[in-house]
Amino acid sequence: MIEEEMPETDARATLDYILLEIQKGKTVTLGECRFKTSNNDRKN
Repeated sequence: MIEEEMPETDARATLDYILLEIQKGKTVTLGECRFKTSNNDRKN
C-alpha cells in the first residue's frame, strides 16, 4: 500500500516512521489513508 501511494519513497522507512509516530499518539496521513492508535491500543 505504501509503495502504491508513494512510489518514490522507501516503503520500509515510511512504515517505520508511521509506527513510531502512532506510538506517540499522533495520526499519520498517507495519501487517502490515516493511521493512528486508539486509546486502548497505547502502551504507557
